[in-house]
Amino acid sequence: MQIANEVAGFSLAEADIMRRAMGKKIKKLMDELKIKFIDGAQKKNNIEPEMAKQIYELIEKFAEYGFNKSHSTAYAYVAYQTAWLKTHYPAEFMSANLTSEMSNIDRIVILINECRKMRIDVNPPDVNVSSIDFRPVDNRTISFGLNAIKNVGTKALEQIIESRKEKKKYSTIFDFTANVALKTVNKKVLESLIMSGAMDSLEGNRAQKFNEIEVALKYGQIEQDVKSKNQVDLFGGTQSSEAVDSMIPALSQIEEWDESKMLENEKEVLGMYLSGHPLLKYADDLEEYSNFDFTDKINYANQDKIRIGGAITDLKLHFDKKNNQMAFFKLDCLGGQAEILAFSSVFSKYKSLVKNDSVVFVKGKQTDETDFSDLKLIAEEIVTVENAKEIYSKNVNIRIDLQNAQLDIKKISKVSKEHPGKCGLMFHMASGNGRSQRIFAHNIKVSSNKSFLKNVRDICGKENVWVSE
Repeated sequence: MQIANEVAGFSLAEADIMRRAMGKKIKKLMDELKIKFIDGAQKKNNIEPEMAKQIYELIEKFAEYGFNKSHSTAYAYVAYQTAWLKTHYPAEFMSANLTSEMSNIDRIVILINECRKMRIDVNPPDVNVSSIDFRPVDNRTISFGLNAIKNVGTKALEQIIESRKEKKKYSTIFDFTANVALKTVNKKVLESLIMSGAMDSLEGNRAQKFNEIEVALKYGQIEQDVKSKNQVDLFGGTQSSEAVDSMIPALSQIEEWDESKMLENEKEVLGMYLSGHPLLKYADDLEEYSNFDFTDKINYANQDKIRIGGAITDLKLHFDKKNNQMAFFKLDCLGGQAEILAFSSVFSKYKSLVKNDSVVFVKGKQTDETDFSDLKLIAEEIVTVENAKEIYSKNVNIRIDLQNAQLDIKKISKVSKEHPGKCGLMFHMASGNGRSQRIFAHNIKVSSNKSFLKNVRDICGKENVWVSE
């Protein structure tokens, strides 16, 4: 505003209009003010039109995303403080972050993935151990905050923790309901606690406890009524503990939920899987045919194409300007989460594969415009996990160290003969000028199975063996 006032003779009101036009990107008004600015700069300060134009464009560029010095300094200071805390007190820092995002399940998932990258364990929730908030246990462990469980409110948790101080530890679901305030710890709370695994330290499996919720609530209410009435017998004594113990119901003999149901329930109330992952059965293929690692601190922006595998979630269909259908979805991977954009040309080609819970590989170009996720891709190809091996296993590539080349090739030759298959074998050797020379083994075909790759990686190092199309 001051520059416009002193350089171009704008009144403060006109300068403010220019500020607002730039801030809100009003193109027509900005073009009109540009002409006025150049004319005003020439009349007031005899500034050449070309120089005045450069000054205006510099202001325009700064307005796109600029800070004054005090604002920038404050941001830099806070950034340094948080970076210092994250480095020296990682568990405390991440606990505070997780607690601050307690009401946002999507952010909790992202932050727990960040903990995994930092090699910090987040223990599952436990009514006998966990607090309302996320709490550091030690430098490399965080206790899960119970308030992050869906349908479990702060008042219910306060009652559970207060009762735990006196009780020390709950042993059964019946013991639990007998000692907590059932006005706040209701059926919905119990369901969510069991589904999340927060009651795994109590007797019985999840299916048994879930089946006994109604019985446990009735038993707990009776027990609390007895205590509140302070019933006495004819001889003035309290009701015998043996009589009370004989009233405690027994858990029904029920098989535990299968793994898929347990994981589905965890996802429903926690927004993530904690006790396992439905993708684990595809882990070998997902690791082998993905060329992106969520745990690596590597900039993949310049990589030609990225390929990752995972399960499709949160699928949303839209129509573009030409009324062609396109898709946005998230890809839940073993190490993190990616946002995928499939434009109409790609979506129409792979529409039958793009469904919630489908496990697929997506190949595409990375974009920097991520909303919280670890990665964002514009999809170019989508392949089912079942077809990945056939499509992506054309060659097994081995990078050879020239100093040990003769010895390594002998070992590789022996292993290759023990693992015949349909894949070509490509050797990569560094030449004298620093370039890599590729040599294709025409006389042998190998398998791309786990056993062969493990043997070759033991010889040459994991980073020197990979599968390619």
